Amino acid sequence: MNRTVPDFKFHLNHACGWLAVLAMLVARCAHAQAPSPNSTRMFLELGEVALVDEIGFTTGGLRWCSVAPLRPSADLALTFALVAGIVGTTELDLALPIPLGPGVNVTPRAGVSAYVVSGAGGALGFNYGAGVVLNPNGPVLLRADLCEHALGTGGPGRPTVLTSISAGIGWRY
Repeated sequence: MNRTVPDFKFHLNHACGWLAVLAMLVARCAHAQAPSPNSTRMFLELGEVALVDEIGFTTGGLRWCSVAPLRPSADLALTFALVAGIVGTTELDLALPIPLGPGVNVTPRAGVSAYVVSGAGGALGFNYGAGVVLNPNGPVLLRADLCEHALGTGGPGRPTVLTSISAGIGWRY
């Protein structure tokens, strides 16, 4: 089912509310954790992808990234959506986690994207965005992301631009 931009804003408000509740729960568990020797984390994410002023759809997926401060690293996401068919997305980015204070990292990232739609083909492009990670050294952490995707499907010399927002809960593995 397609959603309009007002629906996207409705879901964004609800996602932010749930993220605030989860952030308070994680903060209560985040008593001066020592950094773990393995800085790689896996996140289970939910989000929304929207074509500006047109349609949007809900996504779910997994993300793997490093939370080691000031160390460039790979950030890989695999997401999907069930709409009229299956829409799959892959992002492979270069990311740099930057500590903002105890228990908070901001992670700017940029890289390549691929969208695949069952029965209709796919598109390649690039993306850029940033995430905020709460409790990066703890056993459980939260991440929220905002990302722009420019895909080569908008006609000659004009990419299609999609905006995605996601929030997820992560853990060490």
